[in-house]
Amino acid sequence: MGLWLTGCATAPAPVPEDTWLQRKQQLLALEHWSATGKIALRNGQQAESANLSWQQQQSATTVQLSGPLGLQATQLHSDGRTLEVTQGETLQRFDLSSPDVMARETGWDLPLASLPYWLKGIPAPEPAPVTLDLADNLLQLLLQSGWQIRYERYQQVGAHVLPTRLTLERGATRAKVIIQHWQAGGTP
Repeated sequence: MGLWLTGCATAPAPVPEDTWLQRKQQLLALEHWSATGKIALRNGQQAESANLSWQQQQSATTVQLSGPLGLQATQLHSDGRTLEVTQGETLQRFDLSSPDVMARETGWDLPLASLPYWLKGIPAPEPAPVTLDLADNLLQLLLQSGWQIRYERYQQVGAHVLPTRLTLERGATRAKVIIQHWQAGGTP
């Protein structure tokens, strides 16, 4: 005589395939935000760290970098076409059509046009990403434009889940970003 055991096993609810696309669209629509934290950059033998204050107003980017006790403050402002670099009383303007202008003029080899997207946890629109590694519809790894971006931690910020710890690497350049405070939406 056999014993039949039956039970009700419920399969986990399927995750809609478009959940990542919806999340990406929501973050693309987030055009006004600010973030503060720290950044550490290593380029070969040179290493620097700074306090970071980032403000994004549509395509206008303003980044404040300051060392210990506010010394050696640098402000970057870009409208997407030009880059203004202010260090102390010195203001310099550069055309962003040259892809290496940031590295050449500031010593920081980081892709200013892609960073507003990467900081929010989504790929930049152009060029297409090579690899997306998702977990729970959150980027864990992004390969784009020769850069490897690893997302290590996220935090709920209002209606959005945003990265708070990420590492960017390309060749000898490595940047570690820790976001301590996000303000999403509205005017920062």
